[in-house]
Amino acid sequence: MIDPIEFIHNASSISKKSMNRLKLKSNPFSEKPIRGNTKFFVGRNSELSEIADILGAAQYGSVANAAIVGTKGIGKSSILNILYYAAKRHGHWIVQLEASQVTARQFLIQLMHSIIGDNLFSVDGTLSTNYMEHSKKIIEIYRRLNTYSDKTPVHYPREKIERDLKYLLHNVKEEGKLCVILVDEADQFAKRSCLGLLQFFHSFLYEDDILAFFAGPPTMMEDLTKISPAIRDRIPKVINMPPLDKAEAHDLILRRLEDVHTSGASEYDPFTPESIEKIIEECDGIPRRIIMTCSEAISIGLKNSSTTVDESMVESALKKLGISVGHQILNHLTPAQSKIVRAMADLGGSSTVTELSGVLNNSPGTIGTHLSDIYEMGYVYKERDGYNVYYTLSKELKDVLITEKDN
Repeated sequence: MIDPIEFIHNASSISKKSMNRLKLKSNPFSEKPIRGNTKFFVGRNSELSEIADILGAAQYGSVANAAIVGTKGIGKSSILNILYYAAKRHGHWIVQLEASQVTARQFLIQLMHSIIGDNLFSVDGTLSTNYMEHSKKIIEIYRRLNTYSDKTPVHYPREKIERDLKYLLHNVKEEGKLCVILVDEADQFAKRSCLGLLQFFHSFLYEDDILAFFAGPPTMMEDLTKISPAIRDRIPKVINMPPLDKAEAHDLILRRLEDVHTSGASEYDPFTPESIEKIIEECDGIPRRIIMTCSEAISIGLKNSSTTVDESMVESALKKLGISVGHQILNHLTPAQSKIVRAMADLGGSSTVTELSGVLNNSPGTIGTHLSDIYEMGYVYKERDGYNVYYTLSKELKDVLITEKDN
């Protein structure tokens, strides 16, 4: 009989010894977005400059809300976190939300709860002395927020929510300070059910002291505009997040390794030069993909009791992760888009709009529109051959779809 506690203890001890063999104190590759500590942040100088200009102009009354767009894993959440701490340093009210609550009332309640909890209360949970003159009203609003539930919506009608929100912004917030609202995964608002919320944004985002940043995929603004055309005027700035260049990708890996190296390690230990180049080449400058590949390759090195992480281990990591990334992509696609990429897999991974139209019994125009959206998200590639344009599945989708088909 194996004692499970003893087994876990022994296995953990072996892993620690194996990590030291790789000249590492720990695995430095975490997928968590960068927060206050920016020592692992690389590149993005032009994007940071745009954000600084927007924030600076807003402090002097020239407010221009912005969209931060890019493919999955490109670093949008890390940019929002950096913006969060930068705005905090300026003394602005700052609210960071995910677009998970997508009705107007739910979003407003989430927004108000964050405004009060993150900006008006001290670390110990008591009201900041800066707002004591409004204490009675603030506590009353906060109690109402904490007792609200979907089962008792009459306790907090939307009209009263908006009135209380205006009170906080116009009466409580210090003059000359902004309320900066950061919304991640804002593409979730691109639904008919969110039309009321988008219409609320039409007036709300015109307030002089409110600055909003919405983060989402490359097609987010087009998708939001389809639901509510006027939203384009409310979010006039679009900051595109391109992939990292090769020098930045090297820097991303190097900074993390330097942080956990044991004495005597060289700059890229335990990775060989060939394995580093393989990672840079295959990960297309997507930070999350680079980080996941490095982490998985180190795990393979630990299991093999190796002293280095070579190119074959990186290839194994890429193969394993390619399938999981492919599933993530499939989960991100709409049902119609999913049917198209599966049909492309049935046709060998590459096809024209006409071929897909015949297989799916749908019009070329509809197929072409969906393919354009999938192409914008970076999940398919296209190439012209004479009069024909061929769309090809990305490596991640090929790995999962054609492997499923073969099995």
